[in-house]
Amino acid sequence: MDYLILVDAINEAPEGGFTLENACGVMLERQAAAALRAMLETAKREGVIIKALSGYRSREYQQRLWQQETEKLHSGGLSLAEAERVTARTLARPGHSEHNCGLAVDLCTPKADDTEDGFFLTPQSRWLGKSAHKFGFILRYPRMKEHLTGISYEPWHYRYVGAEAAAIITENGLCLEEFLHFYSDEFIQRI
Repeated sequence: MDYLILVDAINEAPEGGFTLENACGVMLERQAAAALRAMLETAKREGVIIKALSGYRSREYQQRLWQQETEKLHSGGLSLAEAERVTARTLARPGHSEHNCGLAVDLCTPKADDTEDGFFLTPQSRWLGKSAHKFGFILRYPRMKEHLTGISYEPWHYRYVGAEAAAIITENGLCLEEFLHFYSDEFIQRI
């Protein structure tokens, strides 16, 4: 599997071709699952409990999420086009979500049952900011990178890219798009 695949509004997630495994209650691609288990076990040993909230999503499930959100906004008074535009800021269309390729995980505090807007203020988020890259994960939609990612800041959404790429991305304050644009040729030659 290409762990540096770009999945966004333009680039679709591959369909199939990867093996899913359970990792802390969510399904992820095999290598990402092993890395998540190791990361959350290490956090726990260091006194920080992090809950995995959402991992792999089928395109059909992503479609249901998309429809629910757009219908909610549309019934609240927005035109259908405006409801879809607003939805696209925080939710990817089916086939265009990183969750569709099993490399993305939404994380939260132990008692949460949904994503938390204030997650960035928690000990869990601080621990992830210091440690996630060691396990191959990056904060996928960082603050001040919305113009590059096309997605609003999501402090809970982590993406597996492998430890070496994650270190470069994190140490240089990049998002995946910047890494792929500026570093990928040099990085791929080293592999």
